[in-house]
Amino acid sequence: MKKYFSILFCLIIVNSLANAQFFKNTSIALGLSTSQILGNNPGGKPMLPSSDADPAISGGGFLGAQPGIDFRMTIPVDNEQRWRIPVGVDYQFFSAKERVPRKYIEIKLNYSFNIISPYIGVSYVLQDLYMIKSKTYASLEARASFINQLDYKITYQYLLDHSLDTTRYPRTKGNATRLGGMARIGVESYLFYPIQINASVGASLMNLIGRDDKRYELLTPISFMEVKESFVWNLNFSIMFQYTF
Repeated sequence: MKKYFSILFCLIIVNSLANAQFFKNTSIALGLSTSQILGNNPGGKPMLPSSDADPAISGGGFLGAQPGIDFRMTIPVDNEQRWRIPVGVDYQFFSAKERVPRKYIEIKLNYSFNIISPYIGVSYVLQDLYMIKSKTYASLEARASFINQLDYKITYQYLLDHSLDTTRYPRTKGNATRLGGMARIGVESYLFYPIQINASVGASLMNLIGRDDKRYELLTPISFMEVKESFVWNLNFSIMFQYTF
């Protein structure tokens, strides 16, 4: 499936570049993105309970915003340039680290994976502020999420005798592919000609289509005490440098 999405993504870009009227006023942007898990999804819970009051689950450990790199091409499709098609790839780096001290031992947990998220959508310019050379926009996007390069490591450090220190690599869940979407609002403004700043915030659902209850939760390393795959909602930010042809 990943191969087919990549081919489709390339065809869209090639077709757009081949059409002169599409290429005119097309924008390309590159910058930083973040993704933070919302709600009570186990992916946003600690990997190991630190007290008896914590729920007895093994979470993903992703307690804050996770960084990424976002590349986007925005193609106008009408004469007034209000309706546009954003096409891009968001490459996200999820990494969690936890340290759990015990009486004679310290446990360190590390869990990480990458998510490649190609997307395509429709965007509408809400306000074109000519005086300050800025635009506000809203967009809806269909997104795929290819979760890969999963790595899970547990290190045991004995405080009285470090020669006993050990590192384990427990078997974790395999790669996964999910389909979802995002609603986004943003602003574009000239930093200096011809470079713009494109900043946006959005809410996304990572696994609207393709959930697998046999794999259990999507963003956790192991399936301890899990019964299904829950929806994964995220809060997404991006800030990008943009150039318009």
